[in-house]
Amino acid sequence: MPLRLQRLTEVANRPAALTALEDIFFRSALRRRFASAAERAAFLATWTGWYVTHAPADVWFALTDEDSVIGYLTGCRDSAGTAELFTTIPGYALFADRFAAFPAHLHINVHPDHRDRGVGARLIGAFAQDCAATGLAGIHLVTGADARNAVFYRRNGFTVEDRRGALLFLGRPLQGGGAATDSSPVTSACSSSRSASPSSARSTVAS
Repeated sequence: MPLRLQRLTEVANRPAALTALEDIFFRSALRRRFASAAERAAFLATWTGWYVTHAPADVWFALTDEDSVIGYLTGCRDSAGTAELFTTIPGYALFADRFAAFPAHLHINVHPDHRDRGVGARLIGAFAQDCAATGLAGIHLVTGADARNAVFYRRNGFTVEDRRGALLFLGRPLQGGGAATDSSPVTSACSSSRSASPSSARSTVAS
């Protein structure tokens, strides 16, 4: 399938792209019910708001030839230095000790009708290439400890693992980036009182 990738800063129709992001986000989120439209909007803002507002060049869209958005990635290149996310995203600080070796993180979702076609891999590849070009040592994501999407991420180079309670950290060292000091696969059984968010922590279904 012909596919092109564009940043939020490059898309011709920003409102349409963000509407598509919202649609894909809620199609992928585990949480389905909200008490009000305001609660639903706040949930979306928790997981996407900072990235759209403060890092639009690291928000990537996968588009078809007809300009339909079929997947997106939101990224942050400085996980440790982004204070707002520590208070916004549930469980964000749990893996802060990993941020030095894997400073960038991402969230990714693909429309259910377009999964298993390499869309997610292309989005991750674009963000990883950007991060490596600026000298970053690694990228990471956090998902549910028993989430099925972990298999997809392992296939895409996220080989460093750390399980803490209900959450699973997956790190990918970047070739050409800075020297990663934590690149060997690790499984940790640290307990945590934090539970996975209704949207499967910092990553939901992707492919």
